[in-house]
Amino acid sequence: MEFNIKVVVELTILYLALFIMVFFMLVLVQNRHRISKRPRPDKKWKPKISVIVPAYNEEENIEKCVLSVINAEYPKNKMEIIIVDDGSTDKTYEIAKRLEREYPKIIKVYRKKNSGKADSLNLGIEKASGEIIATLDADSYITPKAIEKMLPYFKEKGVMAVTAAVKASNREGFLERLQAVEYIYTLFSRKVMEFIDAIYVTPGPFSMFKAELFKEIGGFDRNNILEDQEMAMRIQSYNYKIRSSLDADVYTEVPKTFGSLLKQRIRWHRGGLRNSYKYLHLISPEYGDLGLIVLPVGFLSVLAIFAVLFVFIYTRVYSMPIPLTQNFLLLMLTPAIIIGVMLLLLNLLWIYFGLKVFKNEKIDLPMVLVYIFSYAYLISIFWISAIIKELKFEKLRW
Repeated sequence: MEFNIKVVVELTILYLALFIMVFFMLVLVQNRHRISKRPRPDKKWKPKISVIVPAYNEEENIEKCVLSVINAEYPKNKMEIIIVDDGSTDKTYEIAKRLEREYPKIIKVYRKKNSGKADSLNLGIEKASGEIIATLDADSYITPKAIEKMLPYFKEKGVMAVTAAVKASNREGFLERLQAVEYIYTLFSRKVMEFIDAIYVTPGPFSMFKAELFKEIGGFDRNNILEDQEMAMRIQSYNYKIRSSLDADVYTEVPKTFGSLLKQRIRWHRGGLRNSYKYLHLISPEYGDLGLIVLPVGFLSVLAIFAVLFVFIYTRVYSMPIPLTQNFLLLMLTPAIIIGVMLLLLNLLWIYFGLKVFKNEKIDLPMVLVYIFSYAYLISIFWISAIIKELKFEKLRW
């Protein structure tokens, strides 16, 4: 009976994982010809674009960030850059003002007391005059063609937001190279999510929105620590569409140490938990695959992490070591091992398709294998740490 409890938990987790993997693999196969398809650009449509750059203590990055927009292949008379300094204590504001003097027809700089990124974005939205509003993190920079590659997606009826191909800019250390693979993996997965209208994040490094959207659904939630996900889920709650561009490259700085990575991911996961609770009503047939598959599976995945922890502890406390005389072949043919192998093969197949899509990207193949075998452990650490902090009611900080 004791052994059966462990087996039931293990198989439940594995069948859940297998269901998720098979579901998304079928979505991918069904839409494989659409992965590389791009909407046809409309050369006559050149809407005014307002790029909002919220900044807090970004003296090392702000100039490169802003100049990347200045150098974008888009008419300068159709562009404005709004820098909102969130009460920086370094030279961010001084650098921003110098850039404003150099490009007075394009750049506007505002300063306010420190009150968070969402507040900064909302001030920028309030001051913006563009038909399209883009949000760009100060530690990120866009490539010259990014804007023009994202714009055509807005011609599809119901599309209110478009996400960029966000990639890691720094790739020197082990953790940075691992995150570089993760970001590519995430991009590919987000594109597949597009096919079932289930994108639930508009990444802060660079995303674009129709200005009319904010007039209808309001600005960013100033009390939300994961405002880019909250906005995407709010867009979904209004049954609008979000599209993803795989070739509008944007580069962002990723954490260099495990401590900074853990801090970032705890914030993401705690914010994600709160957003999931806030938008619990999206779990409904009204919201298609997002409500019937993606969000419920997300909840179950969090529970699965604790189930894995339970199995680990239970095994150590109650399970007897496997006798050396036990038939090795029979051991390898247990349901758990068979499903585990199937999951590994599906993961490798998923990675293969992803690498084909990003064949021009410099992919660190050894790091891909490290990612496949280590990510499950890392994400478990992130989730467990985040939930413990939530249960302790610790204040949520950047």
